[in-house]
Amino acid sequence: MEDEVNQSSGGGMLAIALAVLGIVLGGAGLYFGMTANQRIAPISESVTAGSSTAAQLEKDISALSTQIVETAAKLDGLDGSFRRQKIYSTQSEAAVKKLGSEVAANRQQVNDLAGKLEELAQKGIRVASGPAPVATGSSTSTVEAAPVAASGSASTYRIQSGDTFAKIASQQGVSLQALLDANPDADPRRLRIGQEIQIPSN
Repeated sequence: MEDEVNQSSGGGMLAIALAVLGIVLGGAGLYFGMTANQRIAPISESVTAGSSTAAQLEKDISALSTQIVETAAKLDGLDGSFRRQKIYSTQSEAAVKKLGSEVAANRQQVNDLAGKLEELAQKGIRVASGPAPVATGSSTSTVEAAPVAASGSASTYRIQSGDTFAKIASQQGVSLQALLDANPDADPRRLRIGQEIQIPSN
């Protein structure tokens, strides 16, 4: 009888122990489950944030790529403009050099003509009255010259088209200053065709 009671008591204790153990294990499982959930939540948030950051980075990279392409196109345009400006500059420089050469050649021709006129003046050569042939390159033209008074007396000269005091003084073999002094009322800058001036004597 006592053995049966002991067995019954031992079986009840075992059942209670197993129940308590089950509760403890269940509680531990629940605790670890909640802890794991709490640990996983930040990791999940980090992964989500990382995905968002990666997507943003991808958008930024795409925008930068677009800007790079646009900048390259602008650089190509600027390079083309620079090349055109360089070509224009070269052409302008060539034109300026050519113009300078022509000016130098014309200046030399003027100096040569002035020297020849000076030689003629020193030799005492005068332009005869009436039409006189004047060589102009390969052709010959005629200019009308006013009469020249004999040495020692003054004469009158009628202004013609293209005349200047310097040209008249050279043709008449007198100095420009003497011609200006002989005609104080005449304005050398405003000569009129048909106007009469005085040619001083030598």
